[in-house]
Amino acid sequence: MKFARFACGLFALFALVLGSTASGADSPPPSGGKPQPKPAESSQPQYTSVQKLPDSITLATLANGLTVLVQENHVAPVATVRCYVKNTGSAFEGKHLGAGLSHVLEHVVSGGTNTKRGEKEIERIIDTFGGATNAYTTTDMTAYFIDCPADRAMTAIELVADSMQRITFEPEEFERELRVVRRELADGEVSRNRVLWKLLSQTVYTEHPVRHPVIGYIDVLNSTTNQTIVDFYRQRYVPNNQVFVVVGDVDTEAVLQQVAKQWTGTPRAAETYVAMVEEPEQLAPREAVSEMDGTTYDFALAWPTVELSDPDLYALDVAAYILGEGDSSRLVRKLKYDDQLVLSVSSASYTPSFVNGWFGVFAVARPETWQKANDAILREVYRLRDEPVSEAELAKAKKQKAAELVFGRQKVQDAAESLGQSFLSAADPLFDRKYVENIEKVTAEQIRQVANKYFTPAKLNRVVIAPPGGSPKTEQVNAAGKEGDIREVALPNGLKVLLKQHSHLPLVNIQAYVLAGGLVDTEKTAGRSALVGSMLDKGTEGYTAEQIADYFDSIGGQISTTAGRSTVYGSATTLKEDFPKAADLFARCFTRPEFPQSEFQKVKKLALGAIARRADDPQQETLELFYDSLPATSPYHLLQGGKHETVEALTAEDLRAYHEKYFVPNNMVVTVFGDIEPEKALEIVKKGFGHLKPAPDFKPIDFQRDNVIPKSTAKHKQTAKETGMVVLGYEGTSIFDKKDQAAMTLLDAIMSGYNYPGGWLHNALRGEGLVYYVHAFQITGPAPGFFAVMAQTEPDKIRSVVERIQGFIDRAKAGEISEDEFLTAQQMVIALHAQDNTTISEQAQQAALDELYGLGYDYDKGFDERIRAVTRDDVVRVAKKYLGDHVLVTSSPKPAKAE
Repeated sequence: MKFARFACGLFALFALVLGSTASGADSPPPSGGKPQPKPAESSQPQYTSVQKLPDSITLATLANGLTVLVQENHVAPVATVRCYVKNTGSAFEGKHLGAGLSHVLEHVVSGGTNTKRGEKEIERIIDTFGGATNAYTTTDMTAYFIDCPADRAMTAIELVADSMQRITFEPEEFERELRVVRRELADGEVSRNRVLWKLLSQTVYTEHPVRHPVIGYIDVLNSTTNQTIVDFYRQRYVPNNQVFVVVGDVDTEAVLQQVAKQWTGTPRAAETYVAMVEEPEQLAPREAVSEMDGTTYDFALAWPTVELSDPDLYALDVAAYILGEGDSSRLVRKLKYDDQLVLSVSSASYTPSFVNGWFGVFAVARPETWQKANDAILREVYRLRDEPVSEAELAKAKKQKAAELVFGRQKVQDAAESLGQSFLSAADPLFDRKYVENIEKVTAEQIRQVANKYFTPAKLNRVVIAPPGGSPKTEQVNAAGKEGDIREVALPNGLKVLLKQHSHLPLVNIQAYVLAGGLVDTEKTAGRSALVGSMLDKGTEGYTAEQIADYFDSIGGQISTTAGRSTVYGSATTLKEDFPKAADLFARCFTRPEFPQSEFQKVKKLALGAIARRADDPQQETLELFYDSLPATSPYHLLQGGKHETVEALTAEDLRAYHEKYFVPNNMVVTVFGDIEPEKALEIVKKGFGHLKPAPDFKPIDFQRDNVIPKSTAKHKQTAKETGMVVLGYEGTSIFDKKDQAAMTLLDAIMSGYNYPGGWLHNALRGEGLVYYVHAFQITGPAPGFFAVMAQTEPDKIRSVVERIQGFIDRAKAGEISEDEFLTAQQMVIALHAQDNTTISEQAQQAALDELYGLGYDYDKGFDERIRAVTRDDVVRVAKKYLGDHVLVTSSPKPAKAE
């Protein structure tokens, strides 16, 4: 929502932290505790700009940088005087992030002793004229105000001005506010609202400083000296960081003169710049849970969105009103009154000016209904993606926003807040009005578009405050088997189906695989499998490529089809409620693609472009020569993307013939993993894939291919690139050489780390500055493969790098592997492998490939056991067995003889 305010009172609950933060109990009194000498008298600063705006508003700027906003309102003899300090707030504390300096100053400065008056005298003056004073801190500013009778406005201006410039930081006041802050920090840990807000901020934001609480952290606060806080005041409380606002029954000229007078002698300071880490894009769902005393569940569901300047702001705000503003809104009416699933529910669109915000729904529910409430909220939010809101709902939301602006200008306090926040956030005191004008332009289609753009399952953040012992438990699986077990079913046509229920998130993934790829392509058809994979989602019966893409975008789902070295496969992930229709469309794409000529030409052109771009990248360029140099009998000799001449010769009819031959049920595996009822999921698979006819004449693909390197060879490519590349390849294993492959995996880890750089090669060659990078890797699958090492270096160091790599190969063959090196590699491989396959789609892919290759869908469960069974002698044995003759490929600007 505009200015990072929230619908349904959330701003009052969360954004403002009234009170103060303070420094450690043992910190010495600040040097600033002594009264500061009064600046030498100088001439009153002049206004460099004075603009008259509508509704008796004046925007002026003093020569020292102070911004002044005045609005005359003569309805009642009252006034409010406010000063906003920008470049403060928890997100703007720079190197002191987490200390809550701005919050400390809020308490110490508000009404604190200054060079002109003591704290008691200030209180007496305000009490005498019946004024009200307070302050608050947010993530991006601190505000101070005095509400008073209009005839005391000049006094209020002086008092606020003194606080902004002349605080003396008396030690007794400092220590008193310290105690207040510590108490506030302790109280915050038992406040469900504060804990929920803190968890939400730290879940939605993982890097940006806005994730830290306004009040700070007690440990950071205790390590912060009072002098640090005083220094922050001197640096940030300067006129060019302040916006002074006066609204009420006042005379503008008199106010301007008084403000200028009160800032006499205070010069402009250096401009403040606070560098902030950019928040990375969220790529997967997140959840945070905390148990607190109480009997209800407080929870929030939120999706990252935009900052204030983004035009999508307006449609998101209207969506928030439609969902949760007022008793007739969708969520309140249905969840609170009709179904009685919640005790309260509200929605908000938070859009600050300095970081992308979020769209959220907040609810409180009883233990027996909170899960149903959670699911109902998701349905209503995602409904915005599929159905346009009604004209009546849209008109009501717009009317509410227009009324909010009018009602928000009745009191001088609200009018001043609007002016100040508008200027701070948008550099325009009238932004409120322009905001409502843009709200009026929002259409139902725009709401549907932003819902599809931002409300996706992959970017969902859920925060839950549960009663003691009430943290969400993983749901138990029904009669199909307990959750976590894979169920295998063979359809009558020979298709194998793997089902796994995993209800942690309302997501479902479906995948389909056929055995093909490089195992069936030839020198003349290289790249054919890749084109087939790219074309599967480019048109099927009743759907064009654009309609397929639009559908999955509209439900926030994901679909991809591609080819691997030995397979062609597709994958689709959707929200649980969208799965039946999405699975049907996915099955059509996989089993009945039309390979339309127009789309084929587009995909082919892109493929040819990718082939041409290999020459732009020294790694790809050298790898192409390496694969070309491998034995022609090996499927790994063929580049997955093919060559220009092979791809150029392919036709759409070639792809149709390929699909007809290899996309048969007895050469296929389908998986459905996620929040499913296995029996219902199985029926969906039968509907989508059961029509495939068995292929009794289909000959199983032969995995026995020759990977023998008869003798060592060396090839060099002279390029124009000022870098040197090395690829050194040896014979390797297939996945069926189970014992040898496990031993080769440990050899790989010893030589160059496992998934991450390390081991002999990295530590020696990289450590000596001999290479930019070096890494060993296995090229393997159902056919016997290769073990290779790749490095990038300076052109004149290629020979040295090759010699060093071969030296480490010889060291392994000689058995010069210490027991510590072996055990470390063994532990590392097991530990890092445990971190693989953590999502439902990754688990499905592993199970599908192992089943397709004939290893069994649960083969990966034995990985740790196979690694533990390897001995150091086994590692030496495979080094001697496989690391003999080799293929060496290099590239550099130099000719071969110079290498």
